[in-house]
Amino acid sequence: MKRIFYAAATVVAAGALALTGAGAAGASTAARPDATPACHAVFGQCATPVIAVSAVSSKDLHPAADFALQYTGPEPAVAYGDIETSFTNSLQDGTEDWSWIHIATVPHHGKGAFKFTGFDNTNFGGAPVYELEYTPFGQDTQLCLTISSRYRPNGAVLGTCISAAQQSFIVTQNAPGLESLNAGFPINQYQYAFDVSQAASIQHHLALLAPHANINGELVAAGNAVHVAAGKASLNEWASIP
Repeated sequence: MKRIFYAAATVVAAGALALTGAGAAGASTAARPDATPACHAVFGQCATPVIAVSAVSSKDLHPAADFALQYTGPEPAVAYGDIETSFTNSLQDGTEDWSWIHIATVPHHGKGAFKFTGFDNTNFGGAPVYELEYTPFGQDTQLCLTISSRYRPNGAVLGTCISAAQQSFIVTQNAPGLESLNAGFPINQYQYAFDVSQAASIQHHLALLAPHANINGELVAAGNAVHVAAGKASLNEWASIP
């Protein structure tokens, strides 16, 4: 059993990347897909992460219509198995079951657990840091989304959950050089997710993204965040379907 995974004091539900507040109210009347009931039965924070792109442009910024994050590697799940986007975000085969685990917070002062800088303190201070475990049908796989260059540059694959920098993400609605996502419905349903490792980018961190998010089966990766106008589809904005 990994860490104190089920303790209410340490498990933060998927609210950081879920429909919350006005966003939830605005979508509550529409049917929306879900992670598997078996996953919910074990992990209260089980959800299906989705990227802010839809197959139909009129549905952009509707999480229920967005492309899902899907494990597509060998079964049973193994380290270095691929993670891709899927046009179908309502699969009930467990491959879209994930759980966001709160492991740290960016400090307002000091380096904290991940050697954060003064830039991070100023721009991300107070933001939660999560890892994302693959939890098909509620199975505690001990495998988390990990950024690795073993087979391709900064590719997203599964790796043993050890809260390493390459599998830990700052989750925020505000970042230098990008539009604020804390700007009312529907954009407030989304967040940015930045690898905690330092990088030569405007945000000083690489963003979790799908380089060609409109392509089914696109390999997910970490890369330089791409600015888009407020309210537009984005390859590096994420929500979760709880």
